[in-house]
Amino acid sequence: MKKRLLAFSLLVALILCSGISSAYAYFTTNVEADGSGSLELGNNTDITEEVDGLTKHIVVNNLEDSQPVFVRVQLFHGDFGVPVSVEGEGWSNGGDGYYYFDSIVEVGQSTSELVAGIQSQKDSVDNFNVIVVAESRPVVYEDGNAPVNGPGYWN
Repeated sequence: MKKRLLAFSLLVALILCSGISSAYAYFTTNVEADGSGSLELGNNTDITEEVDGLTKHIVVNNLEDSQPVFVRVQLFHGDFGVPVSVEGEGWSNGGDGYYYFDSIVEVGQSTSELVAGIQSQKDSVDNFNVIVVAESRPVVYEDGNAPVNGPGYWN
């Protein structure tokens, strides 16, 4: 009986030892690294907004640590029951909910002013707010020429 128990124990030990090499290989192939890094995508803009009565004046600035960009702006406003007018020199309505600045905004430069206002017969409108979302995209030159800013450039 002792011989059978000894043989069975050796057989179990042999089976367990045969799996150690593959388990060891699995646990030694994983590698860890320490440290971190930052990713700069190359364009950095900010929005300047000033409210004057029922009018919001919007300018998008291309910061010094950026690169030449195209800019588009989307405006969100509540239903005031009165029309909201949007106008600005150098800005065009793309018909897709965005207003596109027609020129390239160079490093350290700004767009011209985009003005959003409520045309109201009343002296004040409760809860007047226009939320501005500005997006910028680096200018990509194709064959030495920059494309025209508009809905097709952003697709």
